[in-house]
Amino acid sequence: MKRLTPLLLLLPALASAQDRGELAFNKACAQCHQAQAPSPAPKRAKGTREPVGPAMDQVVRRKSLEEIHAWVQSPHRFNPKAICDTRLLGPDDLEPLMGFLATVTVPAEPPRRVVLKQRMEQQVTERTRRKKAEAEAKAKKSQSTNQGKK
Repeated sequence: MKRLTPLLLLLPALASAQDRGELAFNKACAQCHQAQAPSPAPKRAKGTREPVGPAMDQVVRRKSLEEIHAWVQSPHRFNPKAICDTRLLGPDDLEPLMGFLATVTVPAEPPRRVVLKQRMEQQVTERTRRKKAEAEAKAKKSQSTNQGKK
């Protein structure tokens, strides 16, 4: 319980940092990026445009948060043709934004065929292990029976 109390006291601060990061993302990034790529193609409302930039969960899989932080600070240094305008972000918005990106981007589920293949491999391994254990038990049993007959 003693260890739990400090964590409980930190929860509101962590939640407010998450909210500040989400506000920073919505203020400067959401015009061109989505936090997560939609799994099926969603229907867009009339008058809205498709995001120009990649979904941030895909970016976080390819780049580290340090690289993204450097990009956000000066995108034109990395790509002079970048249309990314991060001037709306203040220096105090960068850390909450990085925290938001780290928490909101969840690795995508593997494709169904990969999941099925992994399950099948686990089942085969388990079945092989079980058969081997049964064979060893049977060998021990027959060995002990043979010793008793001598």
